[in-house]
Amino acid sequence: MKINSVKYFMKEAGRNVFSNGWMSVASMFTVVASLLVFGIFMVLALNVNHMVDKQEKDYEITLTVDENCTQEETEQLGRNLAAVTNVSEVIFESKEVRMEYLRERFGEDAALLDAYQGEENPLRNWYKIRCEDLNLSDDTVAIIKELNGVARVISSGETINKLTTVSKYISTASIWIMLALAVISIFIIANTIKLAVFSRRKEINIMKYVGATDWFIRWPFIIEGMIIGLLGAIASGLFIALSYEGIIGVFATLKIAFMDFIPLNDIMAYIGAIFLLMGLGLGALGSLIAVRKHLKV
Repeated sequence: MKINSVKYFMKEAGRNVFSNGWMSVASMFTVVASLLVFGIFMVLALNVNHMVDKQEKDYEITLTVDENCTQEETEQLGRNLAAVTNVSEVIFESKEVRMEYLRERFGEDAALLDAYQGEENPLRNWYKIRCEDLNLSDDTVAIIKELNGVARVISSGETINKLTTVSKYISTASIWIMLALAVISIFIIANTIKLAVFSRRKEINIMKYVGATDWFIRWPFIIEGMIIGLLGAIASGLFIALSYEGIIGVFATLKIAFMDFIPLNDIMAYIGAIFLLMGLGLGALGSLIAVRKHLKV
């Protein structure tokens, strides 16, 4: 493709965008709306998956040791835990060590715990257990509960299962919603391009009469659609970025344990690329449909 031809295509496309006025704006906002809805579901899906992955990596089954167990019985419990199927690691923490962790978390207020040292320590010894296969964690918990010396078992498996289920629903919903919105966007962009084709029907006839190829005639309209899609993608991407940053700030103040969001730069690099591809693709596809049907005027 010659440079002069590219300049001509770009010039004609830009002129068409402005000459169609409100229809171009309407098409752009349709792309914005479509990508915003899709972006919201995508952000949710990515972050829920991120939270699930983090919970799975940090997943531990914690059990407290019966306070009546002797040191030998506590050590035997550790050996029994290590022999359980699906257990990959067993970590013992004495009540003294747990009290030191608690004092560190209290920071400047650690003096409040001075009365709970030595024999007055109300905490219990416990074991932390990691699993080889998280899908079998419920069975592992059931086995552990039956072991002698186990006072209580704490597991977050139910939370992980719920997050995984929510993630699947969000991913499925985002696909169907995007398909529906893509059809609407293509339809409106195609109608915008139809106006440009109709307004230039005489010029197109002359171009065809002097030997211009169909693709030479198509390219300005395709680029016009891509410009509309690109502008819509940029606008929706900026809106998602600003909104996401604000939402992260709000949840950061709440300090919810499992709410660990993907950093803004990481998620926008991914979403930005998808938005640009989708914006350009929707615009180009809408234009191709319009020009294909209305090229012969």
